[in-house]
Amino acid sequence: MHCEKFAGKIDSYKKIRKQKKLFGTFGFRSVVNEGIGAEKAKRVGASLAIYLGEGKTVAIGKDPRISSDMLEEALIDGLIENGCNALTLGIITPNTLSLEVGRQADAGVMITASHNPPEYNGIKCLSKRGMGFSPEEDLALEKIYFGDLKEGARKGKKIVDRGASDRYRDHIVRYITELFPVKPINIVVDGGGGSASTVTPETLERLGHKVIRFNCKYDGMFRERNPEPTDANLEKLKNLVRSENADMGVAHDGDGDRTAFIDEEGKFIQGDVTAAIIADHVLQQCKDREKKIAVTVAFSDIIEHVASTLGAEVVYTPVGEPYLAQAKVLCGAQVGLEEHGSVLLEWSREGPMLAGVMAGILSKESMSLSELVASYPRYHQIKDAKTMPTDTDTDTILDKLKAEIPQDYEKTSDMDGVRVDYSDGWFLVRASGTEPKVRVFSEAKTKERAKRLNRIAMEGLERAITTAEQG
Repeated sequence: MHCEKFAGKIDSYKKIRKQKKLFGTFGFRSVVNEGIGAEKAKRVGASLAIYLGEGKTVAIGKDPRISSDMLEEALIDGLIENGCNALTLGIITPNTLSLEVGRQADAGVMITASHNPPEYNGIKCLSKRGMGFSPEEDLALEKIYFGDLKEGARKGKKIVDRGASDRYRDHIVRYITELFPVKPINIVVDGGGGSASTVTPETLERLGHKVIRFNCKYDGMFRERNPEPTDANLEKLKNLVRSENADMGVAHDGDGDRTAFIDEEGKFIQGDVTAAIIADHVLQQCKDREKKIAVTVAFSDIIEHVASTLGAEVVYTPVGEPYLAQAKVLCGAQVGLEEHGSVLLEWSREGPMLAGVMAGILSKESMSLSELVASYPRYHQIKDAKTMPTDTDTDTILDKLKAEIPQDYEKTSDMDGVRVDYSDGWFLVRASGTEPKVRVFSEAKTKERAKRLNRIAMEGLERAITTAEQG
């Protein structure tokens, strides 16, 4: 679908992406005491205070990484010294912060490195609406950050509120019970040692489900497993689902904004699939006459099937939560979906909410999770990546990529990297927003075709790199 208001901003977004020096796809993150530390966090706090103006309140959430406290204190100093109040909410999920910003603050900051390893941390800024800063807001904040900062004449104050997670649990229960019947099932929860470790199991128990907890204590070092809830990282959860005869398993990342699902047979379900299923069933009950789904250019074609059954339109965006939020604002999309399974029902990625919603869908449909998944078309995906030297000009390489692949495709898009669509599949090559990598996704209805498309993309990328190096 072509949403003029959003499409008209794509070229501007691409230019801003090249101009930005600090913020990436959504905030910035790096190894602590290398690319991020107390000084940088304090400077972000000061810049945000100057940007907002004296007397405003900034809500702060964090994940349980061992460096989060240090970054939070530095951020608070920068805010207070420049006239803003710092409302500290403790260890919470990003959507909890989003709701609290809309409820009682003028902006928000989440201290997290999301699914990255424990040595990383990062900072994400949220606007008054509770959504991630737009590219324009990022650029405006950067201009202050890299300018001559002067301490304000007025001091702000620190405010402590430890009730945000309780309010978020209440919010989830209200939302789910209004949409879905609640039939108790058995669920294994792997909290990842992150922000959702207590919220998800407690919310599911309030909904009447039997919960088996695993890795559900805060662990800033993520000793049990890598915080990214991928198929390879969830072997223990899969085994637990089988041994406990559970109906499903749920896993989160470090800050709880990613949710992965395991079916009753102990099989990992691709994130695109679970996100599409959730969007399908939420929108089935949406009363809006026009239904629109915002998805990133890396999302599976399963969404086209879902949209066709709903009579909905699909709005494609660059990869990243802030772009999905912008599409929701500009195009009126009811949901936003990311390829790794994240869903925006409101203004930021849900985490614990999705566990309760999926359980509600199973109750409504009287199906097992494997049966529910099997009721949708199957697509095969390959997700690959190539690590690049940190000083690589990836924009030049991607500009040359189209000339280095066979010209038998149906269409291409340079909205975010290079996406190439064929009659029977597609591939996407784009620069990572968080690591010095180029990511390569391919998808088709058969595994063999997905592998072939991956080879075409990777071989074209290698030739583009060589061409760029030669001049």
